[in-house]
Amino acid sequence: MKRLKLFSIILLLPLLFAACKKESEITSPTNLNYDSPELAIIDYSDAQNGIEEATLDTDMSFNPKLFGYSFMVSGDFKPGMGPMMKDLWMSRYDWNKHLGLILRKLNLTDEQKSKVADLMKAYHESMKVLIQKFRDANKAIVDSANAERKAIAQDLKDGKITRQEAMDKIKALNEKTKKAIDENPVSVQIKKQMCDLTKKLLDDIKALLNTDQVAKWDNHVKNLKLPC
Repeated sequence: MKRLKLFSIILLLPLLFAACKKESEITSPTNLNYDSPELAIIDYSDAQNGIEEATLDTDMSFNPKLFGYSFMVSGDFKPGMGPMMKDLWMSRYDWNKHLGLILRKLNLTDEQKSKVADLMKAYHESMKVLIQKFRDANKAIVDSANAERKAIAQDLKDGKITRQEAMDKIKALNEKTKKAIDENPVSVQIKKQMCDLTKKLLDDIKALLNTDQVAKWDNHVKNLKLPC
């Protein structure tokens, strides 16, 4: 009986090893997923686009997928899907900023993939803080705008203004509010911090590349439309 058990264990060992290896291949950073949201660059233009405009029926709001940073676990956030998105912020995202587009062309080594994964993880940990800081710094401005929106909607309901006049007022309110947000000293500071963070990321990734890879990398990066 003991021999039978030992024999069964010996037979199972290769299967267990294969299963462990498969799991390792899935979770290992050397298998960089070039479609992953972890390879997305986030910048100040995303923070701007993440503010959903007020309408006659809805308040101005901060897009939860961006400001909650939940896009990082979204299965539908990958290059090529932008035009199909129903989510307003994701449909506005500049997919050329998704680094998977260039990294997949560089024939990275396992070591390079692992280091890129580490850099992207650190980048998003820092960017998430700045995105949420932007939201918190401008919440009072958005709350004030929503109070005005409700007053405009009430004036329309009471017949004091026409629908066209109400729509014009809402449009002006959105423009005024976004201007106030951009001129908020904290927003200005956050924009610089975001720019510095992204520049460091791009420089750090470039430092990992060989001469041939750098040429392709530079050609791609120079065409990125970054706000700084």
